Amino acid sequence: MSDMEDRIAAYLAHRMPDARGIAVDDLSRIAGGSSQETFRFRAVWDEGDGPAERRLILRRAPPAGLVVAERDVEFSVYRALADSGVPVPRVYFMEMDDAWLERPFFIMAMAPGKPGHFWTSTDPFEGQAHEVGQRFWRHLGTLAAQDHAALGLTDLRNGTLGDGFWSAELRHWEALLDEHEAMTEPAVRGAIRWLRANPPSSPARPAIVHGDYRVGNFLFTPDGAISAVLDWEMCHVGDPLEDVAWAIDPMWTIESQFPLEDGLAAWETESGIAVDRVALDWWRLFACVKACAIWTTAAASFAAGRSRDMALAMTGVRGQSFHRTHLLALMADKGAMG
Repeated sequence: MSDMEDRIAAYLAHRMPDARGIAVDDLSRIAGGSSQETFRFRAVWDEGDGPAERRLILRRAPPAGLVVAERDVEFSVYRALADSGVPVPRVYFMEMDDAWLERPFFIMAMAPGKPGHFWTSTDPFEGQAHEVGQRFWRHLGTLAAQDHAALGLTDLRNGTLGDGFWSAELRHWEALLDEHEAMTEPAVRGAIRWLRANPPSSPARPAIVHGDYRVGNFLFTPDGAISAVLDWEMCHVGDPLEDVAWAIDPMWTIESQFPLEDGLAAWETESGIAVDRVALDWWRLFACVKACAIWTTAAASFAAGRSRDMALAMTGVRGQSFHRTHLLALMADKGAMG
């Protein structure tokens, strides 16, 4: 076993005192996951009445990334949503002590399926686009229908707010721009001023917002089912239209595979909320500002030497260019460029 496999095995032995002969192998890093490092591995052990084997996933905090996530948000959300109807992996252990693997991590079950990456030149869903698209929107609607307080998620960002989510989120992402921006971006700052001067209507109710709900952040199986919605590092409480707007951002929209109006109808049915089209337009522009803040953070991490990941650096360059252009187009549509 590699040193990391040995250390994971030692940790599992610490957490599973009744298991005997725990061994870890087949450890490999999964590409992507710029906000968390992701590894897959196999664990085997003796339970006393016979051998046991599990395919598991380890998610570890990176030294730097696209965003700085709350340390235990993803684990807490997975655990809370286990019986909600939103497909999430089963979680096992959360570890905050850096002594085991240098940084906090958690371990969860490996869900079946594969991601449908938005940058592929072929059909990302292998002929199952209709089925995947329906489930994509239905699951997002199911998420919007959850009561975060009843699920014990008031510790999420904005978890105790009753309103003013647009303002809280705008401040959050503007603060990241203030911290990481190498030079002021006039278009982005102009969009922030417009958003602040033209607030959206209040949401029908507070909702659990995934924060990065899009193509590439779920796994689908050959029958078109979505086996797991992943990457909840940016999860918070807010207006559910924030997730809808992010999901239809043109950089990763599922609209090319599944008609938008059909998707919104499915979302309305599952969430019990009617889509406010004016508010959705506000959140679409907000999504551009948020994306620019993420790309700025990525570029700053690389420039400062906190990360040497070239994929992270190129994401900052490509994403920033894309979303500045899209932001300007949205601002022009609103007559906010004059």
